[in-house]
Amino acid sequence: MGIEWIEQLFKELPSGIVIGMIVFLGILLILWILLPVWVLFIQWNVGKLRDEIRDLADLLESLAEKARGREFVDPKG
Repeated sequence: MGIEWIEQLFKELPSGIVIGMIVFLGILLILWILLPVWVLFIQWNVGKLRDEIRDLADLLESLAEKARGREFVDPKG
């Protein structure tokens, strides 16, 4: 009952349709395999970007604190 109906279907259909079905199913299989890898790659990149933005915000905050410190320490009227 398993594979016989698939074999019968491919025997009855024209070869062009069978080739098209095989190509379509192959593309679906490749997408099904690559989609989790792609999602993991995107999550990894988003994590790296988030870390870089956090580091940049910390740097800007420290520079702003240093600038405020200079204003209070070195007032030149």
